[in-house]
Amino acid sequence: MNTKILAILSLCLATFVCAQSSPLVGTPAPREHRGFYSSTSFSFAYNWYDASEYDGKSFGSEKYRDMEYFEYNGFTYPMMEFKFGVALGNLVALYSVFNLGFYIGAMDYRYEEYKEVCDEDDICVPILEEDETEEFSSADAYSFRSFVGFGTTVYPFRDKKSPLNGLFVSSAIGYTLFVTVINSNDENAYGNGGIGYEMEIGKEWWINDHMAIGVGLGFAHSSLVWHTVDSHKSDNVLSLSFRITRG
Repeated sequence: MNTKILAILSLCLATFVCAQSSPLVGTPAPREHRGFYSSTSFSFAYNWYDASEYDGKSFGSEKYRDMEYFEYNGFTYPMMEFKFGVALGNLVALYSVFNLGFYIGAMDYRYEEYKEVCDEDDICVPILEEDETEEFSSADAYSFRSFVGFGTTVYPFRDKKSPLNGLFVSSAIGYTLFVTVINSNDENAYGNGGIGYEMEIGKEWWINDHMAIGVGLGFAHSSLVWHTVDSHKSDNVLSLSFRITRG
């Protein structure tokens, strides 16, 4: 995955250089996406994730595994996102993207402890310790979430007189990081991260020769990787964005 990200970065840089040297694609034109491209958005967003964390420990021949499950739901305004890159041929924009959101919501939490029991053939089976299990408890929580990556936006309708001019479809891949502070008696925190993607569809309207304003509906998903179990390793965001774009 790191190799793919480096390849995308190299492609973006090469495209930017080529675009600046070519009058056809690199020279800005009135009400067209060419040359330098930047877009800033402010969004209402809803974030939910199912995450987990495990930790193993041994006491002589006995082995234990602690499992913690986290289920979070939260809202934010604004989530801020920044895109910088190059637009080609009034058709496609390639860019780096970064966003940051602060969410306020609630966290559901459950704790389980398993004891590993082994038979004479040294085949081990984890057994749930009933006395060391907590049902889901809920508490207020706030979360910081960020995403950094590379993306592309396509403007398929280039006719300036078309009512569909300014319609766009965007996608990006990158890395998500978040940390959630749980407002409980213990006042603890949980964080995780993983490879993810973003998708958005929307519409922009030109307000002068080089600036446009727009709205978009987006969805983001990440698969969490730090000490997670299969049933709890998903992070998601649904957003309604308001943006201003140059280029």
